[in-house]
Amino acid sequence: MDTFASMTIFRRVVEAGSFSAVARETGLSQPTISKHVIALEERLGTRLLNRSTRQLNLTEAGKEHYEYCTRILDELAEAEASVGRGQSETAGTLRISMPIAFGRLQVLPHLWQFMAAYPELKLDLILDDHNTDLVKDGIDLVIRMGPMADSSLIAKPIGTCARVTVASPAYIARHGKPATLNDLKTHECLVFTLLATRNIWHFTGRKGDENVRVNGRFSTNSPDAVREAVLAGMGIAVVPLWLIDGCLEDGRLQTVLDDYIPIPMAVHAAYLDRRFVARKVRYFIEHLRNTLESTASNGSGPATAATR
Repeated sequence: MDTFASMTIFRRVVEAGSFSAVARETGLSQPTISKHVIALEERLGTRLLNRSTRQLNLTEAGKEHYEYCTRILDELAEAEASVGRGQSETAGTLRISMPIAFGRLQVLPHLWQFMAAYPELKLDLILDDHNTDLVKDGIDLVIRMGPMADSSLIAKPIGTCARVTVASPAYIARHGKPATLNDLKTHECLVFTLLATRNIWHFTGRKGDENVRVNGRFSTNSPDAVREAVLAGMGIAVVPLWLIDGCLEDGRLQTVLDDYIPIPMAVHAAYLDRRFVARKVRYFIEHLRNTLESTASNGSGPATAATR
């Protein structure tokens, strides 16, 4: 049997979770699919899948071979697609969606470098704090903050954003500084509602990871509104450092609970299909990763790039 065909079917079986699902997807019979998997096992001299009437489970060898198959097949697909696409992949329009404040403060100041490098490429930037439907809206790439909940997307971690707990001098003068996480329960805390955790704040302290349920009369779906509210002395907030750039240096805000570090926020680049990632998408992901890395290293921003 053709080795690449068997590798492709084995990969599909693993990702679909059953022979019958792959049969429906491909139109092949279940015995044919089984023969391809058996052929791989015989060629390798080891079992790849533990089969039962209810489920399939990868063996240790199967896990290793699945990763190998995925890497080889993706590289083959990309090589073939690259020849077919040629240089036209750096022309046309690239549609990207990302959170409003992150795009405005972290991405736009550096975007000219990307556009200068690819003069034939047009960029359609959609700033939106809500989840975007890539298919419906014709989006090539979405940048998301925090955990990725949509399993239908291929998500690549490209960095993290450091966060701090802050309050204004006026608020601290009226209410004092909290000394422990438990003290936050008696303070006005400003809640950003688009985070999955909302009013449960997560920290790393001397005892490891800890969390606290906070209270407050003000909540909002806008990071910019959180910034203005904390500057106005309305309460305590956990914010990305880039959102309050300069506010700590000039004294408009002060950090509190310095022994407890808010868990950094992950930055993901997400797209639909791992097999045919357009060059313009890959190039922008690399540009954004480098941007996060450079802003972290020169002190102008807190984001750190994910390792490649």
